[in-house]
Amino acid sequence: MTMAKPKKWEISDIKKRATVCSAAKIILRIRLDFLVKAIEIYFENKNMENLHNVRIALRRVRYNMELFIVCFERKLFLRFYKKIENLQNHSGFVRDLDMFKKNMNELITNENVRISKTIFSKVDKKRKNLENSLELVLMKFLLSKSLKEFYKQIT
Repeated sequence: MTMAKPKKWEISDIKKRATVCSAAKIILRIRLDFLVKAIEIYFENKNMENLHNVRIALRRVRYNMELFIVCFERKLFLRFYKKIENLQNHSGFVRDLDMFKKNMNELITNENVRISKTIFSKVDKKRKNLENSLELVLMKFLLSKSLKEFYKQIT
């Protein structure tokens, strides 16, 4: 008899009779590991797709944290949650400019709209500044005391 392939949202480490809080630790550890890996991949190749994957990983960590706040010491938990929220905001600013530029290019290609090169230049400059800021907060996050403390709570 063959086992059915698990769905992408299924987490095999969780046993059927696990408590919510023990399951929360497993889920958050997996989500956080995925986030750290996504950030590392982003630093290896800073492209739109890898930034998008960081954003997905941040959302998964943040929204799972919101479900399980009752399982953790509130003060440490909220300190870490605010860091995730801050990273999500920073990455969103960069991603928004990527999408803005993509939409402008589609208007040029599909609708024959004329857009000044100055606008593209300003968008690129703003994006580079925001990306530099994002990279700094991502590096600080990876080296942060709150990340280490949160990992201690979930292992």
